[in-house]
Amino acid sequence: MIGSSRFWLWRLPGVVAAGATILFAGGFWLALRGALGDPIGAPPPPPQAAQASVRTSSRRLLLVLGDSLARGTGDEAGKGFSADVLEVMKKKAPAEIANLSVNGAESAELKELVASANVRSLAASADLILVSIGGNDLSHAVPRGPDPGIRAIEDVSTARRRYAENLRAILGDLRRANPSAPIFLLGLYDPFGDAGPGGRMGASVILNWNTLIEETAFSFPATLVIPTFDLFERRPDRLAADRFHPNRKGYAAIAIRMGQLLPEAP
Repeated sequence: MIGSSRFWLWRLPGVVAAGATILFAGGFWLALRGALGDPIGAPPPPPQAAQASVRTSSRRLLLVLGDSLARGTGDEAGKGFSADVLEVMKKKAPAEIANLSVNGAESAELKELVASANVRSLAASADLILVSIGGNDLSHAVPRGPDPGIRAIEDVSTARRRYAENLRAILGDLRRANPSAPIFLLGLYDPFGDAGPGGRMGASVILNWNTLIEETAFSFPATLVIPTFDLFERRPDRLAADRFHPNRKGYAAIAIRMGQLLPEAP
C-alpha cells in the first residue's frame, strides 16, 4: 500500500496536467469552430498583385487594408466600418477612400501587399490608415480533423508567432512610408460567446491575441488599437447571418468607436 501511495503521489500531478491540456485543446477547437462542426471561413486565396494607383487628389485619403472585416462582409447595407469612418471624415473636410482589403486575407498576404511600391505610395499620402488583420491567422490555424488534441495548441501557437512577426513588419513598413498618419488597428472579438463546450477557453485565446496586438502596436508611434471584444460580448444582434462577421449594427458600433478617436482636420 505504501508503494502504491508513493506511485500515485508522484504520478498524479502529471496525469492531471496532461488531462487539462487535452481538455483545453478540445475546448478551444470547439469554440473556434462555433461547436457546429464546420470550420470558420475558407483558406485565403493566393495573393494577387495590388491594383492601386498613386494619389493625385487634394482631398484627404483614408487607406483601408486587411481582411473581410475591412471590406465590410456581412453588412446588409454594403458599407462596413470604413464607409462610416469616411462619412465622418467628409463632415470635417473633403475625403476619399482606397480600400485594398481582401476576404480571407492572413497577415502574410497583407505583409506582401504593404511591401509593394504602389501601396507604400498610397500609405505615404494617407491621412488615416485602418487595418484589420489576424482573425484569419487564428481561425485558419485550427486543425480540421475530428480530434485536434495537442495539435490544436501547437498549430495555434505557431500561427501566433508568425502573426506577431508579420504584424511588426506590416506596421513597420506603413510607418516608414508615413511617419505621422494615425494607424487604427482593429482588435479581435469572440463571435461565439459562451456557446458550446470550451467557449470561455476560446475567448481567453482571443484575448491573448489581443494582448499581443496591443503590445505590438505600442512599439509604433500614432498607432492605436480599436478594441472590439466588448462590442460583441453577449451581443448576437450585432452579428450577420453567418454568425461570424458583424452586421450593420456591429460595423456601426466599430465605426463609432473609431470616430471618437479621429484627429481634427488640418
